[in-house]
Amino acid sequence: MAPFSGTDCVALRYQIEERRFSALYLFPWYVTVHEATGAVTFDVQTETGTIPVVEPARTVALSTEVVPTTGSATDPPERIQQFEQESDNVPPSTVWRDPPSVVRPLFSVLSIGTRRYSEQRAAVGDKLTVVGRVTDGGSGIDPLVVSDRSPAETVFRMAKTSLGGLLIGVVGLLLGIFLVLGL
Repeated sequence: MAPFSGTDCVALRYQIEERRFSALYLFPWYVTVHEATGAVTFDVQTETGTIPVVEPARTVALSTEVVPTTGSATDPPERIQQFEQESDNVPPSTVWRDPPSVVRPLFSVLSIGTRRYSEQRAAVGDKLTVVGRVTDGGSGIDPLVVSDRSPAETVFRMAKTSLGGLLIGVVGLLLGIFLVLGL
């Protein structure tokens, strides 16, 4: 069950983000305060048969739904308050949500300390792409990725990060060769 909306689902990724200042950017932006993924055992229906997904998903890439957004002076809905109290990984208050009184008006105008609660959910019957390994016994899949995109889009999304790193490495290598050989 999704912690913020209470919706039943088979795979889930949820995030709590907080609006903060950053030294890297001139404007406030959302920083992830807490994030988790998970899945229950579910079956994937394919053209050739049914395959059980038996392990929790490591990556869930589904459409994101922002459940609520609350200002720094506003309490989230009861369900979210309860989740935050029961979770050891969610800071109940930060300097961004409870700033010193001198900067409180500025923080209020810029919405600093605002929290955004979002979920990515897969419900029973949704069309999904599951990328993973067959378990040792051959009885199911240990999923690496659960996605609502097509297989090609899912593979491209998975490869994008690796290709970025590879491109940076190639540029660094070419620059090193250029400097060493003095071309």
